[in-house]
Amino acid sequence: MRKIALVGAMFVLLAACYGGGKGTTSQIPSMMSPEMANQEAASKNNEGVDHLVQGHYDVSKPLFEQAIAAQPDFAEAHFNLGVTLDGQGDHAGATESFKKAMEFGKGNAKIAESEILKKHLGM
Repeated sequence: MRKIALVGAMFVLLAACYGGGKGTTSQIPSMMSPEMANQEAASKNNEGVDHLVQGHYDVSKPLFEQAIAAQPDFAEAHFNLGVTLDGQGDHAGATESFKKAMEFGKGNAKIAESEILKKHLGM
């Protein structure tokens, strides 16, 4: 079941490379331009995905957290963090991450239709 969730998550995760530039930038630290923050977020998210698909949850978790710190409304990074937390057995944390993924990823069918997200959100 976990492999199926990871395979499904991969489609969302890979889409993050192309969706990293969307969203508001009002919460991005002033030291970093919005474009740099988006690039940093996408880079950390992609690096996290590389580890997530190998089951390296302890490595992927801080990478997704760094992506979110660089771009707080990065829906795919919240989703990926949820998958990671689920893999670590932190189901309450995963549920919170999936809620944020849904909030920031409105209209993203790959997030909304994810079975692991639906399971955590009782959908």
